[in-house]
Parts: sequence; structure tokens; C-alpha cells
Amino acid sequence: MKNIIKDLIIKSLSKIDKSSNISIESIEVSICKDKKFGDFSSNVSMKFAHLYDLKPRDLARKIIHEIEENDNILKIEVAGPGFINFFVSKNTQFEIIEKILEDKTSFGKNKEGNNKKILIEFVSANPTGPLHVGHGRGAAFGDCLSNILKENGYEISKEYYVNDAGKQIDILTLSVLQRYHELIDNNYDFNYEDLYKGEYVWDIAAEIHRKHEKNFFIENLNSMKINNIDDYISSVKNILSEKKFNEVKNLAVNFIQVNIKKTLILSGINFDSWFFESSLLRDNNLKKVISFLSNNNHTYEKDNALWFKSQQIGDEKDRVLIKENKDHTYLSTDIAYHKNKVERKFNKVINIWGADHHGYVPRIKGAFNIFSKGESDLIILLVQFANLFRGKDKISMSTRSGNFITLEQLLKEVGKDATRFFYIARKSDQHMDFDIELAKSNNSNNPVYYIQYAHARICSIFKQSIENGMQFSFNKDYLELLSKEEEMKIIKKLSSYPDIIKKSAEKYEPHLLTNYMRELAQEIHSYYNKFQILVDDSKLRNARLALIEASRYVLKNSGRIIGINMPDKM
Repeated sequence: MKNIIKDLIIKSLSKIDKSSNISIESIEVSICKDKKFGDFSSNVSMKFAHLYDLKPRDLARKIIHEIEENDNILKIEVAGPGFINFFVSKNTQFEIIEKILEDKTSFGKNKEGNNKKILIEFVSANPTGPLHVGHGRGAAFGDCLSNILKENGYEISKEYYVNDAGKQIDILTLSVLQRYHELIDNNYDFNYEDLYKGEYVWDIAAEIHRKHEKNFFIENLNSMKINNIDDYISSVKNILSEKKFNEVKNLAVNFIQVNIKKTLILSGINFDSWFFESSLLRDNNLKKVISFLSNNNHTYEKDNALWFKSQQIGDEKDRVLIKENKDHTYLSTDIAYHKNKVERKFNKVINIWGADHHGYVPRIKGAFNIFSKGESDLIILLVQFANLFRGKDKISMSTRSGNFITLEQLLKEVGKDATRFFYIARKSDQHMDFDIELAKSNNSNNPVYYIQYAHARICSIFKQSIENGMQFSFNKDYLELLSKEEEMKIIKKLSSYPDIIKKSAEKYEPHLLTNYMRELAQEIHSYYNKFQILVDDSKLRNARLALIEASRYVLKNSGRIIGINMPDKM
């Protein structure tokens, strides 16, 4: 119906001025929230009045005057500063039910992104420990956004960037080595300040000890004098050998990566690719990138370090790429990684980062643009932290000290469905409180339970219809019997579903879909509580069954996108 209205408006504008070159894509038509203003509304007159040298209300009247008659349109009115409101015939409203029953699981899909490729990088937590609840929100958001973009026709590649090089990984290796020595000789007692202390470090050390026994043992390691963490790392590498240190490092990183993948699978998330930072250090990849930047006047030397001219591309100041000791910074490998993204020829690249990385955005965007030269866009979406509660009690956590709840623990306690839904139920750039007790509850206060129960209720009605010999038989002519206000509300809500899918993709906001699911579930519950579906009148019964069957498809489709199951019974 929206496309019909858009076409009518375009033809009308052309009659007013044949030289008009307004595209149909620029015409906005939305569903009216209040039925007294009609079924659909357009702001076209306010948007383009200046092109016709008219006031918005005057242009709106001209558009209405020139619009050709259409059987789908009952009347058209001007409202407010120049809105054009369309009232459609009743039969036209019912067409959405027929379309849903025809399209089934494809309903809501569109071709906006056809032939366009998008790379979405998300989670990308350092492999220095298991995924914790702080990582969960970005994980759920990235996966749901990927699903929404697929519904809009985009070809999506999901990628996890593994930071398996750099100082943090060396610190993890030291942490494991110390625990490993304590397992061999319980007289060893180490200071773990600035190191990782979680139980998982013991698990890694035990695994290494079982398989490699004393192969990595260093005599008198606990008596080694340590001035700072960098000197400690250097000394251990010299004594143990770089080769053996790297072997422990790889064992530790692999152990954690296996755990991360296991947790992601529990979350219902599968990545298409895993990109390792260490690959950028092989085959002179990083050196080539640094050379390119230097040869193109994007760097300079100062204080025996190599600096990136990031201030010129929007950053607040210039940044170091290669330190005085010739070690690379995280920025240098991040730039090299984004050059690699550009080389893979995606139309768009989306990074999903934690909100604490907001200061990092200008330098990475600037570096990306150096390599992309406008042929690809980089979108960086920031996800705020989630506070974890048990009822009214906030749970405090510290990653380095090992005092945190893992995402796996949350998934096992609350379940995948509630975890995913709760994480994306609010706009991603807003802080959120995740109440574990609410997520586990089986009542209408829990939005996941409320939505799933609406689906289960519909399934129960169809089961009863079969048991009572009232098999559903669709006939579009019966739909005109749907006259109750609650029925029309459901039809209106179903009609808005394709728009929600489009808007969620355009704005990168999956929470629009979770809000929609709650609203649709509310309409279904209200209808169920007020009216009997399986009435004796077979025509009315089949009309009502068609309505709730269409609702069931939309709930199931949206649940698939969000990543939650829709049970047949509860």
C-alpha cells in the first residue's frame, strides 16, 4: 500500500510541474499511529514545498487535487502544517494477512541491500580470559544486526578480530607460567599484581602441566628480581627462550579461544571468519603498511619514535605507531587490519566497539579513509556497558582480578533467549541494567516470556481447532468479518512489520524489533483475553484464525532474527 501511495504522489507532483525530478525513493509514507488521522501519512509537501515556491499546506492541497482516483483510497486529507493523510478501504487493510500467509517465513524481507557486501566485526575480545557478561551485549547486538541486514538483502560476513599479539598476551603468558610453577612446586609463591588471577589461569596451567610436564620449568623463577612488568617479560623470555615462551603463549591463547568459541555457540553466534593480529606481523605485512604511510607523508619521527599524523584526519593529537624500543603499538596493527578490510572490497565495513573506545574512533576512521579513498564506508557503532543485577543488588566485577561472571555462566543460568533479548532491548548507546531474576521469571513482567507465551497461545488455539474438527481453511472473502477494534489493531501492527525491518537496518537499531515484538504480543494477549477465536460461525472462525496465523508467522520471523525460540507450548 505504501508503494501505491508513493506512486500516486509522484504522478501528482509531475502533473503540478512536469520538470519535477523528485524520486520515488525520497517520498516518505508512514503508518499513522492514531486512526483518526487515517491509515497512512506523508510529509512530502513540507519536504518539497520550497521547490514549488508554495507553502506546505498549499502544496498538499494541490497534490490531493491532482491525485488520480484509486479503489484502495477512501479519502485524503490535509492535516497540521501540511501532512497528507490517506484513509484506505477496509479490504485493502486485510491484504496484509493474505500476503503474510503467502510469504510465510519470507514476509518482511526486502532487496534494499542486494549486491552489496558488508563486513561486521564484533566481540573481538582479547584472548586473555573467557568472555564475561560485559562482552555479551556487543555479541548479541552484532549478531542481531547481522540478521537484520540479511533480511534487507545484504550479503553479510561476520568477523572476530583476535588480538593475539602485544603486551597483554605476554602478561597472560607470565600469569600462566607462574601458576604452572606453583603446580610443579607448591613452595613457589608469586606476586600477581598486574597479572591475571582468574580461575581459568589455573585451568590453562594445569592443561600445560599435564601435556608438557616440566618442559617450561625455570629454576628459581620466584626469586627473580622484578623492577617492572616489561623487564620481567624480557627476563623470562631470555631464560626460557623466545621459542618456548611463544609455545606457552600459543597454548594459552588457543585454550582461551576454544572457550570463547564454545561460549559464542551457546549464544547462538557463529562467525564466518577469525582474523588474527599475529598474521599482520608475518610476511612483513605491518612493515608494508608503515612504509606506505611514511611514503605518503602520513608519519614523522620524534623522540626516536614514529608518529602517525592523526590530528590531520580528525584525532585530537598525533599518535605513536612505532615506539622508541621499536615495538609496534596497537594502533599500528589496527591500521594494518583496516587496510586489509579495505582490500577485501566490501561496500561497507561495520565495527562494533565498547563505548570506552569512543576516543579511538577518529584515528581509525581517518586511517581507513586513507586506504579506501571513498570506495568503502566505515561505520563504527558504540555499545554501552551493561550493569548486572540480582533483583535490586548490583553485581560488581573486575576482569584483571578474576572477579567476574562469565557469559557462559549467565547463559546457563538465564538461557540463550532471555540473554540475547535483554541485551538488545535498549538502544545500544544507552546504559542498561540486566536483572538476572527478571530474566529467569515466568510471568508477564519478563518480556521474553510474554512474547513466547503469545506464540504458544496461538499454537494452542490451532491444536484445539484440530482436536475439535475445526480445521483452518483460508478464504480472503471472510476477512471482512474482522471488525473489532482489537482485530484492526493487530492488522495495523502486522502492516508495520516490513517498515520495522527496514528502519532497524537503516538506523542500526535492533531494539526497534524487540519493541515491536512486545507491542505485537500485547495486542495478541488483549485479543485472546477478550474474544473467542474458535466460534461456531465457520466464516468468522476462519477469519480470526487467519489473523492469528499471520501473527504467528511474524512472531516466528522476528524471533529468528533476534535469535530466540518460539515454543509451541509453555
